[in-house]
Amino acid sequence: MRELLEPITIFTHVVRAQGFSAAARKLGISKSKVSSQVSQLEHRLGVQLVQRTTRSLSLTESGELLYSHGEKLLKDLDQAVASVQSLQREIRGVLRVGITQAFGSMHLMPLIPQFMAQHPDLELEVSFLDHKVDVVAEGLDLLLTMSEQLPLGMVARPVMNCDFMLLASPGYLARHGVPYQPDELADHNCLVYKSEWYEHSVWEFERGGESVEIRVQGNYRVDDAPALKDAALRDLGVVYLASYLVQNELQTGELVQLMPDWHLSHYLALQAVYPRRQHLAPKVRAFVDFVREQFSTHSEWGKSPSTAKLSRQ
Repeated sequence: MRELLEPITIFTHVVRAQGFSAAARKLGISKSKVSSQVSQLEHRLGVQLVQRTTRSLSLTESGELLYSHGEKLLKDLDQAVASVQSLQREIRGVLRVGITQAFGSMHLMPLIPQFMAQHPDLELEVSFLDHKVDVVAEGLDLLLTMSEQLPLGMVARPVMNCDFMLLASPGYLARHGVPYQPDELADHNCLVYKSEWYEHSVWEFERGGESVEIRVQGNYRVDDAPALKDAALRDLGVVYLASYLVQNELQTGELVQLMPDWHLSHYLALQAVYPRRQHLAPKVRAFVDFVREQFSTHSEWGKSPSTAKLSRQ
């Protein structure tokens, strides 16, 4: 039935314009095409739609019925186009966002009420995802991720960088001593992040112009950063964690920063990932801009905090 859409549209314009020539000028096509399309429509439907005379155009009963439906069809189409154009100008509709579990629950969700208050016509659906994500297949408008394996064919817009810190609990340090230099980690149980495509067992340090890489060893490897933090809190060993994960524990003294004079050169980039499109939807742009603005104030994630540091006396 889709092949009838064009001739029904042309027929409706013929009735609106009260003539074939006027309809042809309105549509920007030839009069012969208009006449041919209406004739083919009559043949396809097996009815006469138009009474043709040299001076006027009148409709048969079948023509009147089809015209009423044609008018409704065109009005619905006009409304659909207007709605889409309006959506491209306004921040409304449903926004589907995927977010890394740990970062999202700790730092994004507390900001959501403020974003929703700014855009009351928007509906937000958030999915916590820590697996390798297919943005299109999972129906997402946007993915906020710290994964180093970004989806192919996507636009990746940087949001912020998070530094790493070397940490341990006071209980662990009391039993095993405090490492002050990277090579001293050979005497410590180091907790390692390991996923199906990546193992972070080489820890990188910089100080001035000096750069050191240490391959660490330990008896615990896990593919979840919060689980590594929990192990460190339970006095299991030394851990290399993103700074955004440990601000509360540094403040309370449950974890202590080690080797503050060494900079850990590894970092995580929080990126907004979305399908490549000619026009980015305003709702996506608004969310990305909001997140960038909010997280730009968290400079403590991009530098070493001054709280709970240990240095050699």
